[in-house]
Order: sequence, then structure tokens, then C-alpha cells
Amino acid sequence: MENKRSDRRQEKPKSRKKLPLTVLAGVVVVGGAYAIPHLWSNSSDSQTTTTFNESSDSSDYIKDTDSVSPKSESEPSVTPEVAEKVTQTSTTPAMTASGSNTKSVTLVGDAEVITPALSVNPKNSSLAATRSALIDLEVMALQTTQHFSLPTSEKASVQLSDTLNRAVEVLADPDAPADRIYSTSRKLEEALDRYNGEAISNANEVKTMLAKTKSNTTNDQVGAIVLQGIAEAQNKLSADSTKDGALSAYKQFLLRESEANDRTTFRASDYTSVLKQYEANIEARTENIDEDVVEHLRSAYDTSSTALQAILGRASGKNELDAAQSGVENTYAALSEGLTLATDMKSAEPLLDSPVGKEKGQYGASSIGTLKRAIGKAERALETSTTAQQVKEARSEFEAAVSVFKSSRNS
Repeated sequence: MENKRSDRRQEKPKSRKKLPLTVLAGVVVVGGAYAIPHLWSNSSDSQTTTTFNESSDSSDYIKDTDSVSPKSESEPSVTPEVAEKVTQTSTTPAMTASGSNTKSVTLVGDAEVITPALSVNPKNSSLAATRSALIDLEVMALQTTQHFSLPTSEKASVQLSDTLNRAVEVLADPDAPADRIYSTSRKLEEALDRYNGEAISNANEVKTMLAKTKSNTTNDQVGAIVLQGIAEAQNKLSADSTKDGALSAYKQFLLRESEANDRTTFRASDYTSVLKQYEANIEARTENIDEDVVEHLRSAYDTSSTALQAILGRASGKNELDAAQSGVENTYAALSEGLTLATDMKSAEPLLDSPVGKEKGQYGASSIGTLKRAIGKAERALETSTTAQQVKEARSEFEAAVSVFKSSRNS
């Protein structure tokens, strides 16, 4: 096994780049304890798509040494009703559960999505609007997993997480072409709608969530936007209580939550302090393992960390930062699980040198072979997994294989 690892290191040198703590600390000069950002959060039934309020563009935010907040306190607490416009769309009827009603869905490019359709084609609008749409969708993707959770192993959940991470990378690139931003937003919107379709069964679930959110909403400028979204969603549910109607109303509500979240004040240090802590944790845990084993997971974490730093380096709003932070949290969780599995694998490797034979204290040759295959399978899992749940399942399977091997010792 050691020879195998040595050969691989010769063939594929490490490409991981450590992020110096001085670089992380230099992103912002103010201190502050990290806390996972809390996200606060009527279109017609025909051929319409809802756009977003472009006042949440990053130009509406300023940074000082302590916090970031909307630059104008005189802005109305509730924005004008969301405008609706068609962006390269056509509509087709969607079947409802009862069959007595139909609800329009919208085709945005090749992706079928629930109205309101948010992706904005740069050919018909500005690059700023296209970017703003993707940022809104990123925050809506984060928010929906809090309102309606699916097991992280579910296909729709994995797809939403992976697509969100790719979207964060795209927005972190200031030179990303408009067509790429638009394509990414379409894919994310499709993943969002698929997730919601799996997580929400009926209109009553949405009504219950709206009522709970209303009771927990504060009476301030940000809360007023959330309450507006609740009222809009309730009106849409009154007009159409089918599942498709519920999904449309819920999506409208998520859009308002995104708008509210971007108007919430924040400290940039909340985002940088966690990067420093994560980097210290990783460095401490990789001292005694072969880092090549977790290179895939480490590379994903480095990419998300670099994306967050790039966004912090610009005058970005809270929505964009929250989306980037989620990517860091997800990739760190996967890497952390991977480091644990790598440690387990290293501890198990000496077992391959156990005495082979039929006498007491020895192991059968087949048992050694089975353990060797289990180590190889765990290694492949580290090379292909993208989520913490996938690595956790691989670790559980590996631990079971080690336990079976130990119990096969001749007595």
C-alpha cells in the first residue's frame, strides 16, 4: 500500500496551495466572532417572470471598519411591487394533482422552471441584472433548505448543493462572461425548483411555513419586506392551492426573503474569522496523514475559500457573501469528514501486515484481501465524493469492514 502511495505521489505531485493566515487576516482589519449568517428572509398565472429589485446591487452597500449596511436609510421599508417581465420565455401547461386546474410553467432557455422565472438573459437586459438574478437564486437556494429540508443524500439535495457551489465560483470571477453567468443561473433555478418539488407536498405545508415565519418576523425595515413576501404568497395560494400554485407562491416568498437579507447589516469579519479557524484546523489535522489522499476534497475547499476572499475584496452585498460562505461551509464539512476517514485508513493499514495462516492469532488470506479492497474503496470515495454525507457513508462502510476483519482472527 505504501508503494502504491509513493508511486502515485511521483506521478501526480501535490497541487494544493495553502492559504496563508496573513492573507486571510488581511482581507479585513476588524475583529469579530464568527456566526453563521442568518438569512432573513403577484405574478400572473400565465406567461410572466418576476424580476428582482436592482437596488440590492453591490453598489448600494458601503464598508467601514465595523459593519456593512444599506447606504440610504431613507429608502422605503417596502420596495415597490416586483415587476414582471418575460425573458426569452414561453409557457406550457403543467399537470396538477387533481387534474382540474392547470398552472403555467416557464421555459427559460432549455430549463423548465416554476414561475416566477428569475434567470435574466443578458441579451435582453444588463450584465448587472444577470448577476443580480444569480445572487438572488443562490440565497433562495440556501433559504429553502432551512424552510423545507431534504436528506443531504437525496439526489435533489446533492444537485442543489453542487450547483450552488459552482454558482459561487462563477460570481467570484470578476471576468466571468455574461453568457456563463446566465447559464449558471438557469441551472441553479432548475435545481432549486426540483428541490422544492421534492421537499413540498402540498399548499398546506407552505401555509404553515408562512404562518410560522410571520410570527417570528421583527417589525423593522427588513421585516417589512419579509411580511410583504408573506402577503404576496398568501394571495397567490388563495388564487391557486394546487401543488404547482404552492410552489409558485413559495418561490415568490423566497425572492422577497432574498431582498430582505441583502438589506441586513453585517460585519465582514464574521466571514473572515471562520476562514482562519478552518485553515488552522486543517493544518493541524493533516500533520500525520498523507495529504494526497484528501487532495480532491482539499482542492474543493480551497476553491470555495478563494471565492469568498475574492468576493470580500469587492464591495459586495450580504447575499453574495452568504452564498460564498455556504460554499466554504459545505466543502469544509466534506473535507473534515475526509480527514477523519483518511486517519481511519492510516490506522488500518498496519493490519495488512497481520500474520496469515490457520493457527491461533493469525488471519486468513481472504480476510487480508478483503481489507485491502476496503481500503482501496475508501480511497476512491475520497477521490470522488463531493459532500460530507457521501464521505460519512464511505467511512461507516469502512469502519464496518475493519470490524469484520478484526473479528476474523483465528481463536
